[in-house]
Amino acid sequence: MRIDLVSNRKWLFLISGVTALLALIVLLIPPALKPGIEFTSGSTMQLKFAGPVKADDLHSEFVALGHSEARIQSTGSSEFLIRTRSLQSPPGSYNEVEPTVTPTPAADVSGSGASTVVIGKAGAAGDVTVRAIVGGDPCKFGIDAGTLKAGTVARVIELHPDCPNDAIYRVQAGTVTGYIASADTNGFKQAVASPTPGATATTTATAAPTAVATPRAKAPGERGDIEEALQKRFGDFNVLESSTVTPVVSAAGVRNASAAVAISALFIMGYIAFAFASVPRPVRYATCAIIATMHDVIIVLGAFSLMGKLFGVEVNLMFITGLLTVIGFSVHDTIVVFDRIRENVRLAPTASLHDNVNAALVQTLGRSLNTSTTVLLTVMAMLLLGGESIREFLLVLFVGIVAGTYSSIGVAAQLLVSWEEGDFQRLFGRRREASTASE
Repeated sequence: MRIDLVSNRKWLFLISGVTALLALIVLLIPPALKPGIEFTSGSTMQLKFAGPVKADDLHSEFVALGHSEARIQSTGSSEFLIRTRSLQSPPGSYNEVEPTVTPTPAADVSGSGASTVVIGKAGAAGDVTVRAIVGGDPCKFGIDAGTLKAGTVARVIELHPDCPNDAIYRVQAGTVTGYIASADTNGFKQAVASPTPGATATTTATAAPTAVATPRAKAPGERGDIEEALQKRFGDFNVLESSTVTPVVSAAGVRNASAAVAISALFIMGYIAFAFASVPRPVRYATCAIIATMHDVIIVLGAFSLMGKLFGVEVNLMFITGLLTVIGFSVHDTIVVFDRIRENVRLAPTASLHDNVNAALVQTLGRSLNTSTTVLLTVMAMLLLGGESIREFLLVLFVGIVAGTYSSIGVAAQLLVSWEEGDFQRLFGRRREASTASE
């Protein structure tokens, strides 16, 4: 029995058209999409806990603190990236400072009750670089975090004596904070409590590095309340990074995400036109692939618009990542079909494009369905078993792969045949005739 998928293309177009139209209608109902923190404004913090902590327990604590929107993403052992809405801070909590480094007199720092160290080896001159760390591991240095003048007395925020090569300090002087090996410093002074009135002051000599137990300074506003609550429940932790995304930055994120999708579409179109230069009218292949991809994007956007209205599903950076993945998956599936069409045209140049396309669809149908089914089963398993931090990514994949599999069979290849057989010319010709007759 001969399967003819091309002759019934008008029904496939009808299904695609109705689905895309419904998606556009849902998008037109405000709000079109529910933006996440990255596209509105919000706060981000990266924490590394001293003991084992589960992401679910951390999320439940944020819910109890009034941040049910918090998204928790594990980035390492007991290390998490946390995104919330903008945390409230009292006016004047943060002040603009000039990014300059001013050497701090030893007497001023040592009198503050903090451990101190002199930057640079004894007698050294010039600038000394302090570093950022990789993956929250203080023993692994990463990019430069700034420079300090040799001889600067810096406050020791953390001390890690167990690194394999050398003890590591986390130091702060002026606006510069970073990590440095103890071999690149001198004159370490351990913090001591201030003497009580009437007591005899004890002179503190330079000591060998030992662990520094510095009480956590409470951050201003809501962030400080959150850190205090987290420390009470989970114990000590380090704040590796903390930042706030303003509406201006969010607008830039929207522009960059839109530009990423548009640029990827242009590159895909150029690649397909180049790759299929050996067949007649290669630009048609590229155009049909892009139309099919836009069909998939519209359906994904419509689905997320509906889920946002009904279930509060947000559009965030994981959504953009998933959307770009879906675009790649959809184009890949379409190129597989187009490659088979190209091969059929080479083997049977006298056959009509209708027959070559139908043969290509039948030949690749099993492969496309098997591949997509395997991916969908994996995505469904991840959705059911957890993956809260990548939920939006998984939802985009699920909807996009279904739409992409359909479009590679029912849209891209079918458009190619309709274009070749003049379906569009006849359709628009009838409209022009009807318009002329009515006049």
